[in-house]
Amino acid sequence: MCLRRVAGVALLAVRAALRSKAVAAMLTALVAGSLVLPAAVKGDGTPEGDLQILLSYTLGFSFAILCLTTMWAACALFASEIDRSLLQLSAVKPVRSGELWLGKWCALLLLDAFFLAAAYGAVYAQVRVRIARGGWGEMERPVCRHVSRPVLPPAEVEAREVYEELRSREALPKGMSERAVLRVLEERAADKYDVINPGGSAVWRFDLPHPVGYAERVTVRVKFDTEFSTREHVTGTCRLRSLDRPEAFVDVELNDFTLNEIEFLVDTRAFGIAEGESLRGFELAFRHTGDPKSAAGIMLRFRQDVALLTPGGTFEMNLARSALAHGSVLAMLAAFGLTLS
Repeated sequence: MCLRRVAGVALLAVRAALRSKAVAAMLTALVAGSLVLPAAVKGDGTPEGDLQILLSYTLGFSFAILCLTTMWAACALFASEIDRSLLQLSAVKPVRSGELWLGKWCALLLLDAFFLAAAYGAVYAQVRVRIARGGWGEMERPVCRHVSRPVLPPAEVEAREVYEELRSREALPKGMSERAVLRVLEERAADKYDVINPGGSAVWRFDLPHPVGYAERVTVRVKFDTEFSTREHVTGTCRLRSLDRPEAFVDVELNDFTLNEIEFLVDTRAFGIAEGESLRGFELAFRHTGDPKSAAGIMLRFRQDVALLTPGGTFEMNLARSALAHGSVLAMLAAFGLTLS
């Protein structure tokens, strides 16, 4: 296979796309969508809502358009040349069918990379403008974080324990095999709610995949629900303890009318570590101090709603990884469409 011939085929395909003005039309549609959609769709007025629209809806809209156009272009690329008798001109030259396919695929990759860069660039510019103009706080600025979940028994182990308990009480469902019952119990274990009533408490342990160093910040996030899925005045105490230094802990008093989410930052210097040292694990304890007569219990899915967030890089690198993932999907769609044509 000759890379020079592949590059020649790709260059011809890109030039054909530029002459047809398809590139200009596609670029206009992407930039217009990236600018019009955030202005047309209104969020909840919070920085998190604005980011949701910019990163999820706007990029999702751009990616959906690119997927459709990539599949259409890939499927029609060879067919249009056959209809115009152009493929025969290439076939009489010393260009193999594999080189033709690879050249067309490279051309589609180049165009998709250009369109993705335009869409992501427009979204990133809007994020930066809103940060500069909106005065977002530190917790509201987009960052990249590692998400750590509590160390809990696997859902399979919990399902097996429940199964044995049901079997000992002769309460197993009739007409279902052991495998089917265990599968249902595993699904329920992964989505099971635990209730913390006023006066009650819960403790979770976290083993971090990446240790946190001196002067870095750990974010505690606890999402919960109430009996009627309403806002709730939560009073309680959160204690974050370092497993590396059990004598060091930070207490955070909660007294907030919150929208079913607790989130706060803790600087690692509060645990007494010096420069060059790091922390690898934490213990989080929550005690509900509400009045048992008036306050409602909070419901948590320990496997999903409790998390410890640690620094994991920059927002720009996270955005680049997202663009790379989108580009990989577009490359597979282009290859699939070319193979079909």
